[in-house]
Amino acid sequence: MLKASSALLSAKPYASNLLTVVEAPDFVLTQYTGSDKDLMKALGKLPARVGIVQDNFMRVSSTQIWSLNESVEAPNCFVTPLSSSRTRIEISGRPARDVLAKCAAIDFHKNEFKPGTFAMTGIHHVPVLIHCVAGEIFHLYVLRTFALSIWDYITDAALEFK
Repeated sequence: MLKASSALLSAKPYASNLLTVVEAPDFVLTQYTGSDKDLMKALGKLPARVGIVQDNFMRVSSTQIWSLNESVEAPNCFVTPLSSSRTRIEISGRPARDVLAKCAAIDFHKNEFKPGTFAMTGIHHVPVLIHCVAGEIFHLYVLRTFALSIWDYITDAALEFK
């Protein structure tokens, strides 16, 4: 199998004492599609609603689960590896929520967007999944073809924190 190179090889590095924006490579992302019954049978206990991360499973719709673990066989479900089609960008530091609030139409300061939650949204007209990993750490899952554009957009929004 071919090892894909980073979609951010030509990205201008971002350096700041307050904020870190880096590529977070070496992740596994798999999508499972099927009925709730078949998904639970194959994967076990799953998040009850969209937007919640539970045991590294994200419910992105009533019939779709994204897994942050190794791919497993799931009879009666469609299994689609997503790792090679996505780039994961990590934003961390005290101003991370402020930077993301400039980029996406989500209130990142509300109590609802806490660790263990995520939102599918758009940044600069590109679909992005934003996962709150910890209080000031976020992972953005971006289509590889748009990763450099999103990187530039985010690092531009973060310039005031340099």
